Amino acid sequence: MTWNDIALQAVQALMPVVVAALVALIGYGVAYLRKQTEKIDNEIMQQALWAALGEAEQVAKDAVYATNQVLVDKLKAASADGKLTETEARQAMTEAKNYFVNHISEGSMDILTAALGPVQLWLEDFLEAKLGEQKQEAAKIPNPS
Repeated sequence: MTWNDIALQAVQALMPVVVAALVALIGYGVAYLRKQTEKIDNEIMQQALWAALGEAEQVAKDAVYATNQVLVDKLKAASADGKLTETEARQAMTEAKNYFVNHISEGSMDILTAALGPVQLWLEDFLEAKLGEQKQEAAKIPNPS
């Protein structure tokens, strides 16, 4: 038996171990790449959600402001006590919802729906919160009269 025969037998004996190590290494590499891809996807989704929330915030503020300017001020002026009736308040909320839905981008709407559920389930509460914020801001500003 020569050294070549011994080396050949050693290589043949170690071949399953080398193949198993390569398979494990490839499996680890694939798992690592999947995890990195998932991390990137999560970061992209998080950035998209923040952008959609930012747009929703601005559109909601605009919806409340526009509804107040166009509808609420007119209804209050026509009212004897300067207050909205329950029906008028519902009408104003409907107008604000329509404004929101018609002015937010389709992409942001899709992202918000995926993250928060159907718009109809959270939009009214969201707009009510924006209305409350607007009233607080108005209360802080001194009247110039």
